Amino acid sequence: MSNQQRLRSDSLSVFISIVHSTMELTLRCPAWSRFLYLALKTQQTWIFMRLLPSTHFFGNVSNMIHDNATIAGVINNIGGSFISMEWKFPGNEVKGLYKCAANGVDGTGHPLSVITTSLVTSEIPDTIKLAQVVRNLMINMDYALENSCTSGCWQGRLERMKNAVFDISTLYNGHRYLLSKMYNLANVPVAQESCELYGGYLAEIDDENEMLFVQKFMELHRSDSYIFVVIGGTDEGHEHHWVFDRSGRNVTYTKWISGHPLTNPTLNCLFLHRDYGWTMDDYLCLDINRTYNFKYLCELPDQ
Repeated sequence: MSNQQRLRSDSLSVFISIVHSTMELTLRCPAWSRFLYLALKTQQTWIFMRLLPSTHFFGNVSNMIHDNATIAGVINNIGGSFISMEWKFPGNEVKGLYKCAANGVDGTGHPLSVITTSLVTSEIPDTIKLAQVVRNLMINMDYALENSCTSGCWQGRLERMKNAVFDISTLYNGHRYLLSKMYNLANVPVAQESCELYGGYLAEIDDENEMLFVQKFMELHRSDSYIFVVIGGTDEGHEHHWVFDRSGRNVTYTKWISGHPLTNPTLNCLFLHRDYGWTMDDYLCLDINRTYNFKYLCELPDQ
């Protein structure tokens, strides 16, 4: 999506353009006039570009990193001045009010100044779009392996993406656990598909020691922004007979919230519940009403 708001003061014009996709967010502040400086204000800090005094050189910023954003920009007198910030895999930390300020002079040397603002908000992603992103990544990976990008090249890209999308545990019994940083409505098939993209599957907890390791990992990343975490396990079509989604193996270890699992044919997927010490709960595999916020936990053999 994009958003633009333009302000003009005589011959000085400035606006903020916002372009957002699943994987990146770009704020671009272009302007037109003769400038002394151009600035973009993040939530706490002004990023400045100034025309250097007593020279014919103009301000320039190229690929500077600030608050996990790449900063770029230039000031010149040919109508191409701008300053921009770009985030890869933006999260809630980038939302807020941003300001773009320009100071310059008109043709007679009189000072001009204008400021415009734009608000960046966040929303829970649509799971259908998320599923499509995952599928496209898998298609692109197959294409890259067959064409210009070697397996090592693609593996490096996938590893960087994994670090951006997940919080990753230490090694346990030859496996690592990946907790999604993004929360969403409950959609277990999409969660399983996302785990498979990285060579894993929804976590399959087999014994008390593994459960304790997972609970400690979950507590390290505890947050008020979500309540449930999806793990492997379903009794769909066979009430109270729980099996793992991927392998079809019987779930032989459980640690339920008191009174669970419920006898309800619609509650067919297995979750960990934050408010009960990350013990197990049964809930909807697809919660289209977005009653709660969810994350999901993948399990990956260490390679």
